[in-house]
Amino acid sequence: MMRTLKSGVILSAAIAVISSSASAAEINWTLAYLAVNGTVYEEVAKAIPERIEKATNGRLKITANSSLIKGNRLLEGVRDGLVQMTLPLTGYYTGSQPLFTVPSLPGISESYENMQALSASEYGEQVRELFKTKFNATQLMETAFCPQTLFSTVPIASVEEWKGRKLRVNNRGTGLIGAELGAVTVSLSAGEVLPALERGVIEGVITDSCWAYGAGFQTVISHAANWKLGSVLPSPVLVNIDAWDSLPEDLQTIVRQEFKTLEKEFAIRWKQRADEMPKLWEKAGVNFHNISAGENERVYSDKIQAPVLKAWKKDMKRAGLDADKILAIARKAVK
Repeated sequence: MMRTLKSGVILSAAIAVISSSASAAEINWTLAYLAVNGTVYEEVAKAIPERIEKATNGRLKITANSSLIKGNRLLEGVRDGLVQMTLPLTGYYTGSQPLFTVPSLPGISESYENMQALSASEYGEQVRELFKTKFNATQLMETAFCPQTLFSTVPIASVEEWKGRKLRVNNRGTGLIGAELGAVTVSLSAGEVLPALERGVIEGVITDSCWAYGAGFQTVISHAANWKLGSVLPSPVLVNIDAWDSLPEDLQTIVRQEFKTLEKEFAIRWKQRADEMPKLWEKAGVNFHNISAGENERVYSDKIQAPVLKAWKKDMKRAGLDADKILAIARKAVK
């Protein structure tokens, strides 16, 4: 009887130890992002939890949350450890972090290949270093938002047609360009854009083509134009450094490899989405204007670009950064 009782106690203790070890082995993270329906950005956010749980055999579980942190505070959220991972919208930070403005300057990041070249250059290294030093985060992968496109209730297919138009922009670089072209540029949160278009508060918006379609802009706007004004903006996936360092080394290796695979897959997915968007807009009854190389060249004229670069360089100087050096690096990378 005593032997049976002792065996039962030992067995119960063993089960408790095994259960405790299994629980300790399971790591739970939260990933914060902004809900922007229809975008590659959101597809990435939703794919990560399943892919990482599967790759790690359940050792690392990630919950994606789109309401925990505001879209313009995602970097601070990962910095302060409120969440372990985030997909920040760096365009929202271009006012305070002018290094992020570079891809939105005309003639630099106008294709996915341009964006990848920028990331692989010294410029990309500086951005990743900024994530580490300012936001206690390391980059695990990078994708991009769908091509930035001008959607409007009136045609804006020539340089002259920008004048006096009230446009919403999502970053400092595009705002500077729009102002030099004679537009009145304003900043609105994503949720305010469609109502503002409906009420005539603004006449257009420059934004991710996939998001605009997913958000139902086709019910309000009648024109779209693919101006080359920093068309492809990067979308990084970041992890808090302390959270990353706490992972066992073998788990870090598995997670890094899975994110490399995801990055390759979403490069293909991005191109599929970018290719299909103009046809979807036309099918929805929107006049899609393909801006000619000649018309885009007018935007690249010194008359327009000089004041834009002057303002950006002032921002860079205030941040203690060498604007001329970084601009030279970026332009060389995308040649």
